[in-house]
Amino acid sequence: MSADSLTLQHYRFALLEQDAVRRAFTNSLWLAGVTAAVSAAVSVPLAYFAVVRRNRLARVVDLLADAPYAVPGIVLSIAVILVFLRPLPLLGVSLYGTAAIILAAYLARFLTLALRPAAAGLEPLDRALEEAAAVAGAGTLRRLVGIVGPLAAPSAAAGALLVFMTAFHELTVSILLWSTGNETLGVMIFTLHYEGNSPAAAAVSTVAVVATLALAGLIGWLGRRLPEGVVPWRA
Repeated sequence: MSADSLTLQHYRFALLEQDAVRRAFTNSLWLAGVTAAVSAAVSVPLAYFAVVRRNRLARVVDLLADAPYAVPGIVLSIAVILVFLRPLPLLGVSLYGTAAIILAAYLARFLTLALRPAAAGLEPLDRALEEAAAVAGAGTLRRLVGIVGPLAAPSAAAGALLVFMTAFHELTVSILLWSTGNETLGVMIFTLHYEGNSPAAAAVSTVAVVATLALAGLIGWLGRRLPEGVVPWRA
């Protein structure tokens, strides 16, 4: 190593001269954000019916949610292609070749990461709270929003953070689902490395790691002001 080799040209090439890399950062950011938000929103009522109400259908769904995360990402992406290759019924629109098919795969794969913390957060729920609300005339939706939701919110938020951090740099699912304009961060790093441009791939990877660490640091700092359990590594 010499002074001549200390250069930022690979960062400039990857981040300033490659439109696909900039799109990948944007796509990965919103895909991970939407996946985290939807997964957290779905996990609370599903965990409520599975853990608190002991609904048989909800418990079956709870068990099935682990399957997409357990199987290899390539297998899941092939399954998603087979499901969404044909146009959707009634709508007549195919998701293949769009960012929506990546989002659908992310939701299937990472739901369990939000569902497990939400279910664990509702395990110690005192049924007397819900029964008292029922006696007072509160319906299921009112109890879910007014009692269960606030109690499960810290655990659901922790699950959402886990989903976001995992989906932000995901590769194995999106490698078969991406298309031009819908690149993800993991796909671009793999593509640059596959093309023989390892320095540029390393530059993008470094920026992604720095961004992840910065986000984790910001969340950790904000976690001091949030309820216990919201930030997983501060629980």
